[in-house]
Amino acid sequence: MLPPSPPDRNTLRQSIRARRRLVSPVDRRNAAESFARIASRSLLLRPGKRIAVYQAVGHEADVSALIRLARRRGCKLYLPRVTDQRRSRMQFVGFDDDSPMRRGVFGILEPVDARAAVRVRDLDLVFMPLVAFDSSGWRLGSGAGFYDRKLQHLRSDRRWRRPRLIGIAYDFQRVSHLVPHRWDIPLDAVITERGMRFSRRQPEGERV
Repeated sequence: MLPPSPPDRNTLRQSIRARRRLVSPVDRRNAAESFARIASRSLLLRPGKRIAVYQAVGHEADVSALIRLARRRGCKLYLPRVTDQRRSRMQFVGFDDDSPMRRGVFGILEPVDARAAVRVRDLDLVFMPLVAFDSSGWRLGSGAGFYDRKLQHLRSDRRWRRPRLIGIAYDFQRVSHLVPHRWDIPLDAVITERGMRFSRRQPEGERV
């Protein structure tokens, strides 16, 4: 685990991103397989589940194996598509192996067909990239705020909420403590290559 979080979030981002760049291609592939295996073992990839995933960039934790396994299990998959960069707005758009894709404003592959977009409340799970996380579920992202804005309906404290938010990260991205901003939304769990690090809730029929 890293030492206590420095007060400057940008310093923490730089430190962890530098550490991620040192992950070898072999370790990256092995971690990707572990993410998929752990998600499956936790009964997250059930047929018909509506699941948002992401395209890893900048040495983020790779979810390609998870995407392949979810597809084989009959899950319905969605990717972020930026609709307004200035206002940090995005939507989740359905895709499959044959869907037309293009590079978005950040050079990340996005589905072209906006007609396949889904309401965020209709998703079951969102697998999210992150820079750092702590054991209370707080997440340090890239700083652009797209996920926080899109998931703002989850800020209210309710016993049941949808979708579930699952971070994907290397174990070394865990820090002792993050001080959340008022707009931050806590994760429900984080999957690392070593397992499920915590779970804030367990919906009926699912084991974490």
